Amino acid sequence: MNAEKRPHPMEVIMAERGLSHEGLAKLHREAVAAHGLRSAANRNLLWKWKVGRQTPTAESQQYLAEALGVPLDVLVEQAWPDWLWHAVTGTKHLLQPPWSVAGTRQVLREVAGGTVDRRKFMVVTGTALTGLGASWAAGLAGGSVEQVAAGRGAGWLTTQALDRVDATLAGLRHLDDEFGGGELCQMAVGQFRWLTDLADKSVCTGATERRLFGLITEAARLCGWCHFDATLHAAAQSFWVAGLRASASAQDRWAGANVLSCMSIQATMTGHPQEAVSLIDSAQEQLRGSGSPRLKAMLASRQALAYAKSGEAAACGRALAEAESQLDRARPGDDEPDWIYYFDESTLAGWAGTCWIDLRQPARARHLIDDALTIIEADYVRDRSIIHARSARAYVHDDELDQACRELTTAADLARQTGSAMAIDSIRQTREDMVRYDREPRVRELDHHLAVLVT
Repeated sequence: MNAEKRPHPMEVIMAERGLSHEGLAKLHREAVAAHGLRSAANRNLLWKWKVGRQTPTAESQQYLAEALGVPLDVLVEQAWPDWLWHAVTGTKHLLQPPWSVAGTRQVLREVAGGTVDRRKFMVVTGTALTGLGASWAAGLAGGSVEQVAAGRGAGWLTTQALDRVDATLAGLRHLDDEFGGGELCQMAVGQFRWLTDLADKSVCTGATERRLFGLITEAARLCGWCHFDATLHAAAQSFWVAGLRASASAQDRWAGANVLSCMSIQATMTGHPQEAVSLIDSAQEQLRGSGSPRLKAMLASRQALAYAKSGEAAACGRALAEAESQLDRARPGDDEPDWIYYFDESTLAGWAGTCWIDLRQPARARHLIDDALTIIEADYVRDRSIIHARSARAYVHDDELDQACRELTTAADLARQTGSAMAIDSIRQTREDMVRYDREPRVRELDHHLAVLVT
């Protein structure tokens, strides 16, 4: 996906609260006056802060935080302008509650009860995003559910009931493979909301409730993935933060690492690869001495992609070597979660090929992409579309236009079978790489084929 066009958080705050520059300056003056001072920002200075021409002093930031209702300790933890996202309505409910069981319940209720955020940019970035890894670690260290919940009428949850929920989530994962997440958003959100309500109403022992929180983690991760696939990035983040909190309450490091891996892909694809590397670092730190080889291979491959987007070829190569080494260690019957089923040799080959394409080394990418297309199962329609688009991009880099056009045509035919905006975006990006061939008859014919899909 292309790097997102993301507004400054001050712009979002002003739009949410209906404030002009003068209106925000008035709030700042009132906060300054409360300290018995007179010097405050005017609208021109606020504009300079917003467009990046000037950074406010520490004192000015403190008064602005007070005016916007942001706790002052956030300013110690996060730099300007990242801490401003705590004042955005769409993030306060995600970031401010404590990383405890009570905080998890609060966030789950907020996310489950709210309307889906339609913004197509990430609302948490920078230190606010990378800090989630440390918060998650602290939540894990703080312990999980220990007492019987105070039920309100749904009765005792049984192992059999939770098994059926688990099977439903597994079915959604496989539907996503075939149809893409955009088609499944409503189904996934329905499951998440129902499970959140169940957590509020059911009576269950600590072990059962931990499993319930684990299932909520996966439901939230699926919701996030489906919305990410539909390029609804703000909504995806909301679900993923809720899922990360639920994994801490469940004491499920593997599930939390999986959520962080999804968040890292989003960060990489939207132009934040350094944050993506940090998110994977946090996941890997919590899996030291545990975690299946397949899970560790998946995390290493996600980090490799972030390094590739940053242009760090050596670091990318090391991460890919680690992914290959870990996957070689995976054996049938390993103790590993069901949701890691998809990560096999074809998946790793596809990601590795993508890395070398991003690093403009098509010769290294070619055999990996070909291997991925040879091995991948037919049911993975969206992934096949994306890999064909990447294959076309490698051919473009090698100036093999005929092959590129054929591969992109195949990618488009597959994308039409899914509701995946991610697949369409991969096709659009590859076509943009072909701009120097715009007058070629073969490209004009390709454009005719793509017209309905990418407009």
